Amino acid sequence: MTLKGQIISATVGLAIAVAGAIAYVTGDIVADQVRDRIGANLSDLAAEMSGRLDRELAVRVAEVDVLASLPFFEQFSDKTTMRSVIENLQSALPEFSWVGVLDDRGRVVVGTGALLEGMDISHRPVFREGIVDRYIGDVHDAALLGSLIEDPSGAPTRFIDIAQPIRNGSDAPAGVLAAHLSWAWVRSVERALLGDGLRRKDVQLYVVSGDGTVLLGPDYRQHGSALDLDAVRLAAAGGAGWTVEDWSDGDPYLTGYARTEGHEIFPGFGWVVLARQPVAAAFRPIRDLTWRIAAIGFVFAGFAAGLGWYVASRIAGPVKSLSRAALALQVDQSVGFPKIRGPREIVVLSETFEDLIETLIAKQNALDAVMDQAFTDPLTGLGNRGALDRFLASRQESSLSYAVLAVDLDGFKDVNDTYGHAAGDRVLQEVAERLRRCVRAGDVLVRHGGDEFLVFLAMLDPARDGPARRIAQRVVQRIAEPMAIEETAAAGPDGLRVGASVGVAFYPRHGATLEHVIKLADDALYAAKAGGRGRVAVHNPRKAAKA
Repeated sequence: MTLKGQIISATVGLAIAVAGAIAYVTGDIVADQVRDRIGANLSDLAAEMSGRLDRELAVRVAEVDVLASLPFFEQFSDKTTMRSVIENLQSALPEFSWVGVLDDRGRVVVGTGALLEGMDISHRPVFREGIVDRYIGDVHDAALLGSLIEDPSGAPTRFIDIAQPIRNGSDAPAGVLAAHLSWAWVRSVERALLGDGLRRKDVQLYVVSGDGTVLLGPDYRQHGSALDLDAVRLAAAGGAGWTVEDWSDGDPYLTGYARTEGHEIFPGFGWVVLARQPVAAAFRPIRDLTWRIAAIGFVFAGFAAGLGWYVASRIAGPVKSLSRAALALQVDQSVGFPKIRGPREIVVLSETFEDLIETLIAKQNALDAVMDQAFTDPLTGLGNRGALDRFLASRQESSLSYAVLAVDLDGFKDVNDTYGHAAGDRVLQEVAERLRRCVRAGDVLVRHGGDEFLVFLAMLDPARDGPARRIAQRVVQRIAEPMAIEETAAAGPDGLRVGASVGVAFYPRHGATLEHVIKLADDALYAAKAGGRGRVAVHNPRKAAKA
């Protein structure tokens, strides 16, 4: 082949190869990883929704229990006081659409808004079940109050029933305290979790019964319809995760799923929560970036070919140098681009080609940044579950030893309950920063979920446990120090305090795989909590064998 042909072939080939390679990486490898990350995020969103529903229902049930135990409900004589109490409850908690006191024959003595007063509802489950024991009825259409209480969204009025027997001094049932929890409350939880950002990405939440009947969806007209999805069946069987499957509209969706499991005194309804996003919307940024990179690469390839043709017809020596440089870059992009001396045209070609390489490398760096985001917890800046999976996969063939620390906060739930989730988020950010200051360069930090963290400490000497134990103790001490968080100013002048318990296990001494050692560290963590919290517990194989 002539020198001119060689220069053109090398120039065009290099440009197309680089553009094609980056487009391939974007379209396949990155797309798969982003899909997995989005699926995991949707699964986490579904789990968060199911957990919120369970926790808040448990709180509502506890509030009715406490109210039913008040002594002035026993005699039914002071209607004014009873009315004041239930009206105050409804005013403080608008989620309760109606609260009423029933006598032992099922007649409404007092009710909020004076609704149903004097009416006999002894045939309703809220009395038949509630006169015997605590009753929590699954969501249903309003039978008696449907025409009296309207849903602000225009959807049919629906309630969750909560009832608790009112007992007299001899502990015999004297009546029932009944409450209807508005289904609009579930939609408020949905709106809080999605926010404007996820809605713009076409993310939607569904709540369905275990048999697939839609209880909550983006359009209330879907309520009562059936969803025949693998995600529903997997969640109903107790699973949590995500799938890609076609919905009833024929379009494919990434679908995260989780099941409500109940919380404390609330046993749960076995609802399934689905979080879905259209595949087209999820992958749109990847496709756009792939085409943009490919277009830029081919434009520069055409430009380089024309310029190379012109220069190759005039001079051979500098072109050969340029050809050698192009071939070197094709093998290793980290090699510096040499300065080509010669006619102005050759210099222009050299500089233009250098800009092309820098542009494509900048695009690759942008892709790397996208991948880093996919493996980073947005709240704390630590690694997320995707980063944990990547770390475990990279250590399958490694001979390094690690101390695995499972860290869980003590008293974090009280922060959320007392000061709100914004304060809870600030606490998690402060804890993440303190963990960073406790570990060494090269150690790995991961937010494992909620208020749980994992720390992987590289051990230069596998036989020496002391450094790992000291770091674990340091974690407990640092996290226990007061936190100056603006949202918790009411905590006092010394600031807010939370604690931490730490479980420790060693790889490969305690287990052949890091996954198994993580479980052992988690078991040790539960032992630390059981032993009084705010302490470090190290996995003991002998005790584990006896157990």
